[in-house]
Amino acid sequence: MSLKAILFALGCLVAWFVLLPVLLISGGVALAAYATFAELGAFLMGMPSKTLDSSAAREIARRMCGAYAVQARSTRQLPAP
Repeated sequence: MSLKAILFALGCLVAWFVLLPVLLISGGVALAAYATFAELGAFLMGMPSKTLDSSAAREIARRMCGAYAVQARSTRQLPAP
């Protein structure tokens, strides 16, 4: 077995067992931090209309669970204009 083949195999092992999990974890942390700080920033600046709205998810859940008579309702309260 040549040195080139051994180095290639070691490179593949490092990529699969070190780099790939690190990239996945750091990507998940970056997405969670972005969502958290976006919501926090909108909350502190008083602009809830620019935050993520879960009404579409509630509507999909209501349609999927309609046979079970599940009634989804909003828990977010917007300030009066």
